Amino acid sequence: MKTELVLIPIAAMKDGLQLLVNQEPGSDKLTFPNVSLKQEFFLRGGLDQILHQLLVTVPQPELDNWLHSSRCKDRIVDVYDRDLLFEQVHSMVIVRAIALPQEFSLHAKGIWLNAETLFSQNSRLSPDNRLFLQECLNQIPRWVKNTTFIFELISQVFSIQDLRLLIGILSHQEIDPGNFHRRLKRLQILNPRVAGQQRIHKWEFSWEKSNVLLTEGLLP
Repeated sequence: MKTELVLIPIAAMKDGLQLLVNQEPGSDKLTFPNVSLKQEFFLRGGLDQILHQLLVTVPQPELDNWLHSSRCKDRIVDVYDRDLLFEQVHSMVIVRAIALPQEFSLHAKGIWLNAETLFSQNSRLSPDNRLFLQECLNQIPRWVKNTTFIFELISQVFSIQDLRLLIGILSHQEIDPGNFHRRLKRLQILNPRVAGQQRIHKWEFSWEKSNVLLTEGLLP
């Protein structure tokens, strides 16, 4: 039985969350990037192939640094037996999602669309990919709360306001600025970009403290 890897690339754009799709050759149908996994072609190899194809215009040193960094994480969405979803289609599908950082997303090869467009009546997204996307979107609030997902999406250096607004969009709730500042101070997961007595406007995530999000959660 054939095994296929489907990757759902996610990015944070100015107008909210966007997802990267490709148009199938000779068709107007849209699908998420995918590759067939052969016996000698393991999951990581399939993931690397898709990412190199999507980010072909990114300078190789920058791409390699990201691929081998803590910011590059793919997450399982689900595993599907196509034969149970669509008759006479004998294959297994491993669906994973990955956050493309803001500095790379604009260079990605494909079409960025929001979820509303992909689920609209006139959407050209294939039915199986709609199912994959729905399950992915269902998991995002949990990823925001208890993983480093939000820090994989946002630029490496960011402001507290940008971080708060992005969390609000992805968690579907309004984040109180005062409470959010106090929580970040208690969690101690950010590093300032300036030292001394200067007022701090830019921060970086402290990746060695990732386990704090698993135990405490970014949101209460």
